Amino acid sequence: MDQIKLPMGRVELDHVDIVTSHICNNRCKHCIDKFIRTSNKVISLETIDKFLNLIRSHTDEQLEVLLLGGEPTVLATDKLIAIAELVHSKGFLVMMSTNGILKDKIIQLIPYYDSIQITVNSDEEIDFWRKWSDKINIKLSGDADLTMEKLEHFIEYTEGFFRRSISMYFTPDFEELCKNAEIWELLDTLEWQRNGSYMYTFYKGVRIKKCIHGETNIIDEPTVPKVYPNGNYNKTWCHEELDDYLDGSWNE
Repeated sequence: MDQIKLPMGRVELDHVDIVTSHICNNRCKHCIDKFIRTSNKVISLETIDKFLNLIRSHTDEQLEVLLLGGEPTVLATDKLIAIAELVHSKGFLVMMSTNGILKDKIIQLIPYYDSIQITVNSDEEIDFWRKWSDKINIKLSGDADLTMEKLEHFIEYTEGFFRRSISMYFTPDFEELCKNAEIWELLDTLEWQRNGSYMYTFYKGVRIKKCIHGETNIIDEPTVPKVYPNGNYNKTWCHEELDDYLDGSWNE
């Protein structure tokens, strides 16, 4: 496929997302995919190739390309390896966000990925992944179960991992799942930066992310282009509408 030639430097890109499918093997109450289980379609290599060519025409940076879902590991192992190799061939880094259920498959994929973000719920899970700490981004869910004691324990217990993250989750109506007053008192003292429709900060080396109430569109730069299993591409988190905001002719 010919690379799409577009002007350089028009948009400051933070990273890019690939929604691999809307299939999932779990039922998280804080799922961010509003299309979950609405389709069995899996993204094609051709769509990914087209998407990455568009991104490459706008940047010389070695951006991170993050695979999302649904659950990415429901795709066949050889397909996930092929995606990683395609991303690397374009000069980007390839990451994946997973619930960590399919451990054997994830272990097979680790050599092909620059990092894999795994949501954990126990010390036992953290211990399981410690062997691959140079590639694993351990993530804790900022939901109704999060307390200061749990947060501080997570920070101490995950020392040495490549990355550590906490996502503060919200309902579809943007109501905080975490109701712990001590947590929010801490978060209010931190210095936050904006990336489109979410804010992020760091606390003791751990990256904490939260959504902005009432916003679903990526408004401010830097921004995060996203491509979906149905072949559409845009800059929004919750919509699969076509939005060629990089000035491309996506359907040509």
